[in-house]
Amino acid sequence: MLKIKGILKQNNSTSKLVVLLGITCVTTLCSVILWKICTDGNSESIDNLKLLQLLQSFGLFILPPFLLAYLFYEKPIESLYLTKKISVKESLLAAAFMILIIPIINLLTAWNQQLILPQAFHDIEVWMRMAESETAALTEKMVQVHGLQALFYNLFLMALLPAMGEELFFRGTLQSFFAKKNTHRAIWITAFIFSTIHFQFYGFLPRLLLGAFFGYLLVKSGSLWLPIIGHFINNAMAIIFYYLKFNGYQSFDVDKIGTGETIWVSCLVAILLITVSILFNTNRIKTLT
Repeated sequence: MLKIKGILKQNNSTSKLVVLLGITCVTTLCSVILWKICTDGNSESIDNLKLLQLLQSFGLFILPPFLLAYLFYEKPIESLYLTKKISVKESLLAAAFMILIIPIINLLTAWNQQLILPQAFHDIEVWMRMAESETAALTEKMVQVHGLQALFYNLFLMALLPAMGEELFFRGTLQSFFAKKNTHRAIWITAFIFSTIHFQFYGFLPRLLLGAFFGYLLVKSGSLWLPIIGHFINNAMAIIFYYLKFNGYQSFDVDKIGTGETIWVSCLVAILLITVSILFNTNRIKTLT
């Protein structure tokens, strides 16, 4: 085993990428098989679908980066940028950014949803809109819960696990593969893959920009914990806002802030975020290795 690990450590990013994809296929397949054993493949139950998401979070995103790091690196945890501590100030600034950016994300989403493909791609557009509607309907069913216990479980399942898993997979692993020559290019390539793999095409643009932001958080801080925090805050806010609306605690639609007649809010936020960016020392980007 030591000899195998020694050989693997000498391979380049392309070899690591191939191994990562192979590991991901195996662990994802195992998670689906385990789900079928536990549920007899019954996908009608929301509880069963939540169990599937739980297992796939580990099989698709969390386990592969750790297994790859163990095979290729002497210090696996350090290779995933998990050892460097972050300050309270950095954490609060990342959280503040995610809260402040809500109107801008809403505006970008509204623009993205106006996408109309040429007539030659009409069938593709129909498929994209159907897939988007089906995903939205399924997500809505999963977040329609009552009680704090159910809310906290949703936050764990749909905010914390995806934040940790997707940041481990995309920023902690994939981004480093592309960062050998050009850090900025690596960030945007990874963000593009991150947004594409969700298969939610009418939210592609805001997710692309969020992915790039998480990438810059990593290269600026040297710690994966900062993008994990930002990612968690983004997911958690959506779940909490929907919970409040579904349970009658919220009368206005948060998703509309910054669009239409309130587009001025997005403009104001854009100005405020310049200040936040300065606090992150945006004039200095270091290279990931």
